Amino acid sequence: MMRALFLRIFLAAALATLAAGFIATHQASAAELRSRVEIDGAIVTLGDLFDGAGELAGRAVFRAPDLGVTGALPANEAVKAAVTAGLAVDRLPTFANVTVVRRAVTVEADTLKALVADAAAARLGAAVETIDVTLDETAAPIVAAATATTPATLAGFVLQPASGRFNATVAVDIGDGTRSVALAGRAIETLAVPVLNRPIDRRAVIHASDVTIVRIDKRRVPGSAVLDTDEVVDMAAKRPLRAGEVIATADVEQPRIILRGDLVTLQYSRPGLMLSARGRALGDGAKGDIVSVLNEQSKRTIQGVVTAAGTVAVTASGGPAVVKTAMN
Repeated sequence: MMRALFLRIFLAAALATLAAGFIATHQASAAELRSRVEIDGAIVTLGDLFDGAGELAGRAVFRAPDLGVTGALPANEAVKAAVTAGLAVDRLPTFANVTVVRRAVTVEADTLKALVADAAAARLGAAVETIDVTLDETAAPIVAAATATTPATLAGFVLQPASGRFNATVAVDIGDGTRSVALAGRAIETLAVPVLNRPIDRRAVIHASDVTIVRIDKRRVPGSAVLDTDEVVDMAAKRPLRAGEVIATADVEQPRIILRGDLVTLQYSRPGLMLSARGRALGDGAKGDIVSVLNEQSKRTIQGVVTAAGTVAVTASGGPAVVKTAMN
C-alpha cells in the first residue's frame, strides 16, 4: 500500500518535472524572426531581430545600415546568428530577407540657412528676419540621428561684413559622433522696400496694385528711398519710373488735378455770400496748391487754392470787395 502510494507520488513529480521542462523548452524556442525592423543605433541586436529574445536581446550580431538607409538582411543569416548565440529558433521564417531600416532625420537646406542667418544677425547687430542667406552650392541631403535632440549646430562661422561672404562649419549629430559639413555663400542684411511692378508714366497716379514689397541689400538702398508704401500709393510720378526701381521721395508728388489751360470754377464763400465764376488755370496744381486763374469775363487774374478737380477756392486776402470785382 505504502509502496503504491510512493510510486504515485514519484510519478506525479516526474510528470511535473517533464511538464516544467517542456514549458521552459517551449519558452526558450519561442523566438520569432521579424520581417521588418527599424533601429536607431549602429548595431543590430537579437532583440531588434527577434520577438522573444529574452536575456539575449542585447546581443550584437550585425552592423546597421548607414543613417537613413534601408538594407536587406538574409533571413537565414539572422537565424544562424541567433543559434550561434544560443537562442533557440524552432520555426524557420517563410521570407527570404529581413528589411532593416536605420532611422534618421534630414537636415534641410533651410535649416542650414537658418543657422547661418542667426549667426550673421548676431554679428551684424540686425534682426534675424532681415538676413538673406544664399549658398554657393546646393546642399546635398544631410541626415542626422533620429534620436538627436539638436540634429545640427553651427561649429564655426566667419563673416566678411563688407561683402557679405561667409564660411561656416556645421556639426551634424550622427548618433555615435558628429559629422562636419562645410558651407560657403553670402549673408546680407536686407530692407523691405516698395517697388513698382510695372512702368509708370510721368504724372500717372500710382495705385496700391502697382506696388510690390521686396527685400534688397541694405547697402543698395539710398538714403532718399521711400520705405513706406503709403508714401507712394495715390501719388503721381514726377518722371517716368521703371518696374522694380527703388523710388525716391523726389520721384513722386501729389497728383495734379488741375493743369495749365484747364477751365475751372472759381468759388468764393463767406457767411451769407456765395460767388462763383469761370476761369482758365494759368498753371498746374495738386490738391492744396495755390494757382493763378484768369477770369475770362473780367480778364482779371486771381489766386486760389485747389480743392478738387476743376475747382479753385478764392481767398479773401484783398477783402470781399476786391474779390467780388475780380470775379465779375
